Amino acid sequence: LLEVLQWHLDRHPERPHILLYGDSDRATPIGYAELRHGAARVAALLQKEGLAMGERVALMLPTGTDYFFGFLGVLMAGGIPVPIYPPARPEQIEDHLRRHARILDNAGCAFLITIPRARLIARLLSAQVGSLRDVLTLEGLDTVVPASDFPNLAGGDTAFLQYTSGSTGDPKGVVLTHADLLANIRAMGEAARVRSDDVFVSWLPLYHDMGLIGAWLGSLYFGLTLVSLSPLAFLARPRRWIEAIHRHRGTLSAAPNFAYELCLKRIGEGDLEGLDLSSWRWAFNGAEPVSPDTLRRF
Repeated sequence: LLEVLQWHLDRHPERPHILLYGDSDRATPIGYAELRHGAARVAALLQKEGLAMGERVALMLPTGTDYFFGFLGVLMAGGIPVPIYPPARPEQIEDHLRRHARILDNAGCAFLITIPRARLIARLLSAQVGSLRDVLTLEGLDTVVPASDFPNLAGGDTAFLQYTSGSTGDPKGVVLTHADLLANIRAMGEAARVRSDDVFVSWLPLYHDMGLIGAWLGSLYFGLTLVSLSPLAFLARPRRWIEAIHRHRGTLSAAPNFAYELCLKRIGEGDLEGLDLSSWRWAFNGAEPVSPDTLRRF
């Protein structure tokens, strides 16, 4: 994956890779050079904390620059990312972390990177997770000198550990190597006949394979523009997803079946006035049972 990023850096470092929507209706562009620079700062932070080659680092972050920088930064530092989902609401943090303790312990995580407001509560996890040495946030990342010494990774090295949520039983982890991921991404690209001028619009969470592998890492590999919205923004107003496809001339997008159903329930005929979705080539549906009826009505 780091070689993929380097390929783009060598050819078009300033080209926008991600158009990130936060709380406002204006997207913030993130170019390949900025992505690498931010990731190198995270790598420096982890190297300073003593992260050893192959140690696991959990990422409990919402969609945003910290997540994109953090995931690649862990790889640059020689670590293995373990994405876990963040709490939907601040008042859920304590219960949320208790449930995540099983994942952190099973993965043997040495560090947890999270949001500032979760840091104090997260420290309580140390008693339950013997391997956890520290809980980090990415506040003040701009002041960190980027790392320049990176490990040599091979295709058979682990790219990240993917866990089930553990909501219906003990969480189960899957080891995904760089070769696994790249083979899967190439196969998806071939099946969808992906072009370099495609635009992928996604509100999917980045701790889930559809959002992380399909939307982001797939876009990174093929050099696509990724328009990234937060899952909470979509759930609050599903029209934002459709608007983003219209505004950015999106060609690829994906969602679980419930999202298409939510659009049918929450977006009226009048809300579609002025929207042009003729650019949308592929609407992927997966991650849960797919309803032919939902697809027909959508």
